[in-house]
Amino acid sequence: MIIESFCKAAPHKRVSEDSIVINEKLNVFGVFDGATPLVPFQDENGMNGAHLASNIFKDYFLRLYKSNLTLVEGIVNANRMLSERMDKYKVNQEIHEGLWSTCAAMIKVEEEGKISYAQLGDCMIMAEYQNGTIKALTRDTVKDISYRAKAWREELRKQGVNLPDEEYFQNRTNQLVFNRSLANKEYGYTVANGKEEVVNFIQHGQITISEIKTLLLITDGLFHPKYSVKETFKKIQTIGLQAYSIELEQYEIRNNLRSDDKSGIMIRFCKEESAT
Repeated sequence: MIIESFCKAAPHKRVSEDSIVINEKLNVFGVFDGATPLVPFQDENGMNGAHLASNIFKDYFLRLYKSNLTLVEGIVNANRMLSERMDKYKVNQEIHEGLWSTCAAMIKVEEEGKISYAQLGDCMIMAEYQNGTIKALTRDTVKDISYRAKAWREELRKQGVNLPDEEYFQNRTNQLVFNRSLANKEYGYTVANGKEEVVNFIQHGQITISEIKTLLLITDGLFHPKYSVKETFKKIQTIGLQAYSIELEQYEIRNNLRSDDKSGIMIRFCKEESAT
């Protein structure tokens, strides 16, 4: 395997809320994207819940994950650690907008010639097959969440639930608070936030290593507003993660677009590996 990785904080941030794990001993690789809590919090080192969440996952899969566990089992364990850490800092876990949370995209190269993958949120896993086909192995569950949230509010009102009118939700903070209440629900989005129900919403599967030429794991900060998933993959494959990230950040600055943390791992499989 040839492994390329990149992780960089957005220009307006002191530290990245993304993290990556490269555990070559266990052949486990992942990217994590912490979601900024809507309730202010800083630990003794000045770190917020987003940074802490993504790094709890990184630390778990780097130091504590055991090879006999599946990725889903690992995510459940790391999610439990996340809840325990919030308990330590007396975070009220009944207030959804204050939960520390992280999206995730992970792969594990198994001994029997398979690659397992698991995903939450808007981190993505893309694959290039030996025949040249490029496709996403995962679905971005954060995409269009605000539209689904609005539709759900309309449904709740029909059921007689007393909610503010839509003008109230035009405020960005009010909108985000409501969106966070939809975490790990059928009509919402998926995320590790310390709640046990996450186990029911982890996208996961397996592919055969002999079919795969390249895998790409990225956080949403590497999504280009004008590129499809396939175009993003090809661009990163051509110029590399770092050059692509710099080019995208410059594009965002020129066009006054919000720039996010940018993290990715690209793994190219050698023919000898694919044949085993």
